[in-house]
Amino acid sequence: MENKQKFSVINFSRQDVPIVQEDTKTRYQWVPVGILDQDDFFGLLTEAYNTSTTNAACIDGVADLIYGKGLFTDNEGKQQQLDKIIPPEDLRKVAFDMKLYGNCAFQVIWNKSHTQILKMYHTPVQNLRAKKIEGMRKIEGYYYCVDWTDIRKQKDKEFIPTFGSSNEEIEILYVKEYEPNRYYYSLPDWISALQFSFSEAELSNLHLNNIENGFLPVAMVNFNNGVPAPEERQVIEALLESKFTGTRNAGRFMVSFNDDALNKPTIDTLPMENLHEKYQYVAEYAQDRILVAHRIVSPLLFGIRTANNGFSSQSEEMKTAYSIMQTMTIFPFQNLIINSINNAFRVGGIDISSLYFEQLTPLVILSSTAEETGETIEQVQDTIDENLQVDDDENQEFQEHDNLSDITKEPLRPSDYGFDRYYDSN
Repeated sequence: MENKQKFSVINFSRQDVPIVQEDTKTRYQWVPVGILDQDDFFGLLTEAYNTSTTNAACIDGVADLIYGKGLFTDNEGKQQQLDKIIPPEDLRKVAFDMKLYGNCAFQVIWNKSHTQILKMYHTPVQNLRAKKIEGMRKIEGYYYCVDWTDIRKQKDKEFIPTFGSSNEEIEILYVKEYEPNRYYYSLPDWISALQFSFSEAELSNLHLNNIENGFLPVAMVNFNNGVPAPEERQVIEALLESKFTGTRNAGRFMVSFNDDALNKPTIDTLPMENLHEKYQYVAEYAQDRILVAHRIVSPLLFGIRTANNGFSSQSEEMKTAYSIMQTMTIFPFQNLIINSINNAFRVGGIDISSLYFEQLTPLVILSSTAEETGETIEQVQDTIDENLQVDDDENQEFQEHDNLSDITKEPLRPSDYGFDRYYDSN
């Protein structure tokens, strides 16, 4: 009798380093952006956030620090107007999108005469796709769709012009970082940890499966009385799965009835030595790489305890870590958002300046600084906020010299995304 063996090979689809590509040769009017040769960029980032505990903690923590206690202005008489134009909850969502996706967007509402901005609402940036440009022109607008994976819903997409490029009452102010060799979208700062986020997620799946299988070793069950038909094999496999998998079936034993000893089934255990050490190494390494990608100096700032950093850290170390974190990670995000809002206000006829985010400082740092300086915690917080306010002198100087009447030809600025009032739509 001819011996037959049946094996299935499963290939993992994320074995390569993720390369984000903008598909400018697409037949669509918009530009898809993807990693696995699909329009899946935003979807994969969302999945990495939803399935990796360390990645989610870092994104939530940094987003909270970016928003801090909200956006404020030196002119107290303008604060109420600022909160009315940009609702705090919308700004919080914008800060979160900027950290998670590396892109964020405002939906700018103009008055009917298109002379003044009335509102700036958050727009889910994952629902936007940039319109393809012609030649060296700027991006004229963005298509909005609630689900870009559904072709039927793509038919209901809505085109919204870029801020400063039209006289429409609604425009999109798209905020992004400069990216070399990338025009339409930017990448999140943690993109290099995308695979490690998926690795951490797969480890959680592995442990869950181990629990459901009662921590039974990997085994191969051989039936030595011939190869049954495909339908019969499926029935046998289903019976084995129902009887010997799941937490409720842990510790059960198998009873086999055979005509003789020659035809009895054999169960071969596949040895896998030191699995716990390998799992622990992968888990710690993935967590470390995720923290590095997010530029987290001290995980304790976000309530993350690692093997090399317990709760015995001194307050001076925490202050140093927080200072580095604010300077190298938080400020760039805040400045990008504030500069975008300042430019929007300038174009939109809003007389509000000296914007700054009030910082969210850990209480242990405030208490320690207060003891050293003899000030109250409130005074220390006020001093920190004053030192972090954006200086509007450069912005004012720019406005005073913002006279383009002598320029006969507009310079090529591929990274400029629509702050120019002299945008030529013809």
